[in-house]
Amino acid sequence: MERLIEWINRQALSTKLKWTYLVTSGGVMFLSTLFLIGIQLYFFTAALIRQTQSQATMVAENLTAAMAFTDAEAAGDILSALRLAPDVQSAVAYDAQGKRFVNFTRDPDTRTAARDPHAPDTVLDYRGIQVTRPIQVGNRRLGTLVVQSSVTSVYQQLALYLALALPVMLALLSLSYFALSRLQRYFTAPILALSAVSQQISRQGDYSLRAEVPPAADIGLLAHTFNGMLDRIQKRERELEAEINERKRIEIKLDRLAHYDPVTQLTNRHFFNERLEAVIARSRKFEERTILMFIDLDNFKTVNDTLGHDIGDELLRLVSRRLSETLRFGDVLSRIGGDEFGIIIENVGQTGVASKIAEKCLAKLADPIHIHGHDIHIGASIGISIYPDDATDMHALLKYADTAMYYAKNGGKNAWRMFTPSMRDDAHKRFKLDTNLRRALERDEFVLHYQPQVDLRSGDIVGVEALIRWVHPQLGMVSPSDFIPVAEDTGMIVPIGEWVLREACRDLKHWRDQGHLLRVAVNLSGRQLKESALVVTVLATLREVGVDPEWLELELTESMLMDASTDILDRLHALTDAGIQLAIDDFGTGYSSMSYLKTFPVRALKVDKSFVRGLPQNPEDAAITRAIIAMARSLRMEIVAEGIETQEQSDFLRANGCDKSQGYLYGRPCPAAQIGEMLGEARTRACAVD
Repeated sequence: MERLIEWINRQALSTKLKWTYLVTSGGVMFLSTLFLIGIQLYFFTAALIRQTQSQATMVAENLTAAMAFTDAEAAGDILSALRLAPDVQSAVAYDAQGKRFVNFTRDPDTRTAARDPHAPDTVLDYRGIQVTRPIQVGNRRLGTLVVQSSVTSVYQQLALYLALALPVMLALLSLSYFALSRLQRYFTAPILALSAVSQQISRQGDYSLRAEVPPAADIGLLAHTFNGMLDRIQKRERELEAEINERKRIEIKLDRLAHYDPVTQLTNRHFFNERLEAVIARSRKFEERTILMFIDLDNFKTVNDTLGHDIGDELLRLVSRRLSETLRFGDVLSRIGGDEFGIIIENVGQTGVASKIAEKCLAKLADPIHIHGHDIHIGASIGISIYPDDATDMHALLKYADTAMYYAKNGGKNAWRMFTPSMRDDAHKRFKLDTNLRRALERDEFVLHYQPQVDLRSGDIVGVEALIRWVHPQLGMVSPSDFIPVAEDTGMIVPIGEWVLREACRDLKHWRDQGHLLRVAVNLSGRQLKESALVVTVLATLREVGVDPEWLELELTESMLMDASTDILDRLHALTDAGIQLAIDDFGTGYSSMSYLKTFPVRALKVDKSFVRGLPQNPEDAAITRAIIAMARSLRMEIVAEGIETQEQSDFLRANGCDKSQGYLYGRPCPAAQIGEMLGEARTRACAVD
């Protein structure tokens, strides 16, 4: 060790620096590689565990019906779908007694292992991952599903990463050694030369002298001689240099504040508008096309409110980075609002370029974004307008891109739309509807119609569904499909919904006072469900009118429940705790998953009329309807079928255990007075029979 230290002390400073750098950088690279491999192992394994758990949970839910009806063939088909997941090696479904019911094995020569009843839900070792999930309906356990995945893909990914990292590390070290070997002779020679010249400058004050650097030298008296020169220079130039630097700094800062977004470091709306105006002028001169795209992130406000503004800002930065990767050099990407981005693509030959870029943007944003342990799925709605096809001035082009973006968002989100002249006409129509809709409540232009709900066993009218109608003095009867979306977007649906609830409760009170025992169903919108005062408003209305909460049923949609937050879940429980019944409208057309049926306090399902229409001839509709009825029965839910038009449909539903039905067979939607007459006639017939 002493000899080594003595040898090191004899070496020149350049040699010491070179070997110090190489040892340090080599050690850092080696430790960094080990750390990154560990991180990669953790993330690859965690991703495989989440994937296996998700697949096991989904398959366990899908096996519910097959296990309930002891349908081994259907269960085998469901397990066979795991063949599409390359990491899944085997899956076994056991019945409630622990006996193997059905199994799936990717390699037919490999035997599936027996299930350990005491094994935890997820088991990980060096050979693979085993996930256990219960198969149950409500509190009734039908069996257990065990899914095993191989970790071979994880090891393969790590091996590939190591195979790429080691050569790169060795190449960098070799390159560093070569560069330092070539450059080390320049380290000390300039310092000695500068020291000599500095002594002359310090004595003579001649700052025009220049040092001639020899090919090799060592470190001299740099600090002592150079400080003398700096003292004389700084006396004359310190204040001037400081002032110049401050002015430059302020100019740069003001320029960035005026043209750049501080969060994403993209250009801002001010720069975007200036550039768009210049691009349009250039396109007009050279007769070129220019594409303008507006991008609005879907559900960004929910992420911002739920996870905080810090994560929201980081999400914006990562989104801007992904969008930048889809553009050509020279294309403009700006943040023009809170969660809105703008893109300018000039010198375009074909309009089809716009759709290709929009698809690339949506594809880039389709993958989840990982921020501080959160996997955030963010989509986007994109509106596109083209110069000069759609407009020849900047303001019209901006307005049309915004209009197209609105159509993309209202068409289901995560989509793009090109501006069309029909959108402009629809916008005028929408504006006219919006203007009239705001005065419709004041002018008492809304009316309620009711459609009877019939008990299939007794044939009695046991309920009605309230349906709003808008009778405008000039426009006539306006379809709900036209004005309800406008009311949703403008927020008018909240006061309109309160009016519907109040009027329906008044009519219900009138019918109950006449001795007619029935329940009224009122549709609830997604916007109403998000109102914090919903529960207070509903209960206050019931007290004001004098209606028992058990007489009221609120209808929701599956999409409303799938997007529900914890606050919304609390509101639903508060409503059911008060005695109000909740029903899912149009069941079967959305997610139709038992998971949210267990989570939310729903007591009734309404089979969508699209399944009823083909009964009883269509075997698929018949099978789906039977399955929905069986599921509702197993969850102790009431089942209502919509769209009944023939006696055959009614007989089929009654024979398969459906509780109630509504449709044209029993009556079209009609005013409250006509419902009262129908109830009176039904009572008269009952009395005559008695």
